[in-house]
Amino acid sequence: MVGKIAIAGLTTVGFVLGLVADAANPPSAVAGGGVSAPQVLKSDALTKQQFDQQLKRLPDNAVIESKGQKMTKAQIRALAAQKGQQNQARAQTGLNQAGVAFEQRRSQLEQQHQAKLQADGAKAMAEFTRLSLAPAVSAQREVIQQEAAQLFQRSKTASPAEQAQIEQRAAQLLQQLQQLGR
Repeated sequence: MVGKIAIAGLTTVGFVLGLVADAANPPSAVAGGGVSAPQVLKSDALTKQQFDQQLKRLPDNAVIESKGQKMTKAQIRALAAQKGQQNQARAQTGLNQAGVAFEQRRSQLEQQHQAKLQADGAKAMAEFTRLSLAPAVSAQREVIQQEAAQLFQRSKTASPAEQAQIEQRAAQLLQQLQQLGR
């Protein structure tokens, strides 16, 4: 982006300088030994190379005309410097904006990364907890299965009143097993 702005600035300067050159008429001396009014250099009639050569030889107060506008060499130089500063300021603003946008995106990615790490950590802790409780669940399941086997053996020889108690206890054990499965 800085390169584009610098090229645009140089093009602008070249254009302004190219518009105001005319090397065909150098300043001439007046008969009394003085110098006549500054001659006007017309840039429209010159090539870029001719204009550049003539411009180097001209004093700062030389008038240069291009497309009907007249400016001194000093004014053109000041205009070119001003355009260069504007382009440099624009480039700096663009760099600052790009830096801010980069920092915002970096921060956003860091937050997403942290959120993912926390979610993964929570999943790992849940799995760890489940696995660490697995032996206790297995032990409870084994106790319930042993009691159910004993109830089954007792039910073979139990009276109808005992059968009702055995079935009630079997239903409780079944409910406990279902809760352990969750």
